[in-house]
Amino acid sequence: MTPEFYFSWHPGLRFAFLFTPFAIAMIGVAMETYIAHSRDFDTIIASLPNSLWLKQQLPFWGTTRLKSRCYLLGTISGAMLYPKLCVRLGMMDAEDLRNFPQRLRRRLLVTSWLMIIGCAWLAIGYASIKLSTPS
Repeated sequence: MTPEFYFSWHPGLRFAFLFTPFAIAMIGVAMETYIAHSRDFDTIIASLPNSLWLKQQLPFWGTTRLKSRCYLLGTISGAMLYPKLCVRLGMMDAEDLRNFPQRLRRRLLVTSWLMIIGCAWLAIGYASIKLSTPS
């Protein structure tokens, strides 16, 4: 992408190109915050009784503050993205992940992918514009 190509776009289109990934990522953050505040959080924690990592993190972080709940959900979402790696490293129990509720797994995966796609799009878009502009 050359600078002339990007700057030849209509200003509204340029704004949309840079605002859309931010909006996508924020939708993912909002969904994760909603799950952290809902009773689904308790279901998620109860669905992983044999996972070593979670047993270690719960006493340290607790489950009363939003920050700790979001941290725990973020790492559990990462375990859902890469279940084989987490089982191999001994962080999660294979049986717990196999018996994890499908609708909650889907929600966690959607929130993770929304945040990943939004951040990647923003970084790639910003870098391509910044690297293509003459110094």
